[in-house]
Parts: sequence; C-alpha cells; structure tokens
Amino acid sequence: MRETTLPTDSEPPTTRDVLRGRWEELRRRFFVGPSDPAARSVWRVSQIYWIVVLYSGLWIVCRTNGIGGDPLPTGSTVALTFLFALGAIHLYLRSVLTVRRGGYGSEHFSRISWLHTAIDLALVAATVRVTGGIDSGIWPLFFVIVVAESVLEPIREARWVRSGVCIALIAATMPFPIHGGAWMLELMTRLMFLVAVSIVAQRLRQNADREKNEIASLRAEMGLLEERSNLSREVHDGVGNALAASVLRLEVTARILAKQSDADAETPALLQEEARALREAMNEVRDWTFFNKPWSASADEPAGIGERLRSEVERLSRRTNLPMHVRGAERLGDLRNGAARLAVLRIVQEALTNAAKYATGATEVDVTIEREGDGLLLTVRDNGAGFDAAVAPAGVGMASMRERAAGLGGSLTVDSASGQGTTVSARLPLT
Repeated sequence: MRETTLPTDSEPPTTRDVLRGRWEELRRRFFVGPSDPAARSVWRVSQIYWIVVLYSGLWIVCRTNGIGGDPLPTGSTVALTFLFALGAIHLYLRSVLTVRRGGYGSEHFSRISWLHTAIDLALVAATVRVTGGIDSGIWPLFFVIVVAESVLEPIREARWVRSGVCIALIAATMPFPIHGGAWMLELMTRLMFLVAVSIVAQRLRQNADREKNEIASLRAEMGLLEERSNLSREVHDGVGNALAASVLRLEVTARILAKQSDADAETPALLQEEARALREAMNEVRDWTFFNKPWSASADEPAGIGERLRSEVERLSRRTNLPMHVRGAERLGDLRNGAARLAVLRIVQEALTNAAKYATGATEVDVTIEREGDGLLLTVRDNGAGFDAAVAPAGVGMASMRERAAGLGGSLTVDSASGQGTTVSARLPLT
C-alpha cells in the first residue's frame, strides 16, 4: 500500500513561494499607500517626479525617431540625452535625501530644498531651450514644478519657487538676439497661467493646512472633554458614593446610640451634625460633577445639535429649578464646522451655569439663536440682579467663552448692570 506524504512546516519553500514573497516585498516597497511604513522608498517618495522623468525620456526617443514632429538634430539628441541622465541622477539623489531627512516639507529637508528646486528649474529650462524655446512642446514641465512645490513645500518657499519658475521660463524661451514678435504675447500668456496655477495650488494648500489644524485642535479638545467626563464620572461614582456611605453609617450609628440608655446624650447629636456636614459635601461633589461634565455632540451629525442643545438645557433647568427656554435651535444646523458646533454647546453651558450659580433672584433664562448676516448671533439672557461689569473681575469661565468665540473668528460680549440682569452675546461665523 502506497503511503501519502503530508507536507510539514520543516519542508523548504517552493519556487512559487519564493517568487510570491519577492513580489509581496516589491509591492510593499513600491506600490503601497504613503501611510504604510514600507512605502519609504526612492520611488514612492518622488513618484510624480519619476513619472515625469520617464515620460520625458520616452518623449526624447519619439522625437529622435520623428514621431510627433520632425526628427531632432543629432546635436539636440545628444544634449537631451545628457540632460535626461542628469535629471535622473539628480532625482535619485534628491529622493534618497528626502527619505533620510523625513520627507517633503520637513524641517530638515526644507533647508536644502531650494538647491534641488534650482537644479530642477535649470534642467527644465535647458531642455526647453534645446527643443525649440518658445516653440517647445515640453514647456509644461514648469507646471509640474510650480504645482508640486506649492503643495509639498512651506508657503514661503513656494513663493520663491513661483518667481524662479517665471525667470526660468523667460530664460528658456526668449530668443537671442532679442526682437519683437508673436513670442512675446505667447510668453506673457504662459507666465500668466503659471502664476495663476501657482496661486490656486497655494490657496488649496493653505485651506488643507487650515482644515488639518482645525481637525487637530478639535481632536485635542474632544480628548480634554473626554478626560473631564471621565473625571466627573469617577468623582461621582467614587467620592460621591463613599460620602453617601459614610453619611448612612453615621446616621445609623447615631440612631443606635440614641436607643441606648447609658449613652452620652451629646454623642448622637454630634454624629448627626457630622452626617449633615458630609451630606453637604456630598451634594457639592455631585453639583461639581454635574456642572463640570461637558456637553458634546457628534461631529458628523450637524442637524442633531439643536436637539442636543434643547435636551441639555432642559436637563440643567430641572437640576437647578430655574426655568430655561431655547429659541431658534434649528438654526444651528447651518453650522458645518465641528469646532463651531462644539463651541456653541460649551458657550451656552458656561453661560447657563453662571446664571444658575450667580444670577441672584433670576426667575428665567432665555437662549436665543438668530441669523445675523453671514453668521449666527447666540444670546443667553437672564433677569437676575445683574452686576457692574466694569467692577466685577472676569472669571475663568468668562475668559474661556471669549477664547472659544475668538478662536472661530467671532466675538463675545457681556452686558450687565445692577438690577437689569445679564446678557451674554456671541457672534460666530457660519463657515
């Protein structure tokens, strides 16, 4: 009977396994996304430049053989081959340095990026000059440089690159000796488009950076709010419950001692007094956890922020026994900025908390949201005793509200006077 041999883990890998492993290694190094650590290769870090260089080589081959136009002279072919080789060598060295110095836009790379850009401009200008100057079909290479540098490099360097590209284009296309003609209009048109594309790319970069910073700031603030929520929960569940248990034990002990005929009459009274003190401390802890637990809303549900605001205000009103009303909450759906939605909740929470704590004699508080031009006007008004805003110092809560409004490009004012209540007004942009 023939026995079947089963493969074991100790068997050597087959040729297919070896080839598959090599392919996976190449795929990780050259074709994975930039977020993968394996993508730090000279190909991936300058992929667009490599594609342009390879296409330029193909263009030289085609034009040398008369494809796409008249064949290039022998001298031009030799010069283009030399320029192509220099470009490939420089790109390889630039890619290696980019990988080692932390990538495009990093502080270490930016110190020498101007040198690489100058070499790129010189090579492209020489290529355009050799292939016909103003009639060259390869002059759009300048667009690659101006767009790439506007996106990859800091804004200050990108402005210098814009000027360098214009100078290189003029040097590459201006005829010698200089004379008037149609080339001047063509050159001005190209310069105009280069500058326009550079400005558009730079503004897109600025918008992307601004959104990135806003997201980072929002994530940091959400992290702080989460920590405050956790702290409030831990204090409520830990310290609050411990105080409640202590109060209960003291009260039970006081009752037991009161029933004993030989007990000191003052002892139960002292225990009851301590129990009342602990109960007051417990209530203060619970009030602290309630008022310091931050309101928050999901950043991807802008339409639900109005309902969230109403529910939080109603909850605060029930806790403080102070009537609170919200008008115009549906207008908060126009806020598309997650940081702005969060700021609205926190400003309203802080203003209502101040009213509940310090608005002596207040019988109601009104929260109003209105459209005002291109922004929102958020108003929190109470009918309490008020205070002299010129004399009373601004607390941490007031400063926090002002900082939140200013961080969004808005403003916050506080109007109050003795016997006239207090009004907190925040003006916030919609964008």
